[in-house]
Amino acid sequence: MSMQIAGVGSAGSLSRGTGITPVQQQHQIEERKAVARSQSSDLEKVSLAFNRRLQFMVDHQSHNITVKVIDRETDKVIKVLPPEELQRMHDEIRETIGFLFDEKV
Repeated sequence: MSMQIAGVGSAGSLSRGTGITPVQQQHQIEERKAVARSQSSDLEKVSLAFNRRLQFMVDHQSHNITVKVIDRETDKVIKVLPPEELQRMHDEIRETIGFLFDEKV
């Protein structure tokens, strides 16, 4: 399972059929990135109550977010969400779909 942030990706995907200018697109993308950073910061603060640290990473190519749950005392990764196996499977499925269908249609 992966989570995507709308508008964090390319500017082209944001404007299809909306009639907004590239400057407006970029402004919307920057606003959404700021909101995502703020929300991840809030979640990190909440995790401190559980003696855990959350580390958020965005794959700018796939626009997927990965979260690592880390023990604050030992600094060891407890869990990765989504699990790495699921991330690999997701990438393989996307690649297979890319072979079956032309994404430019």
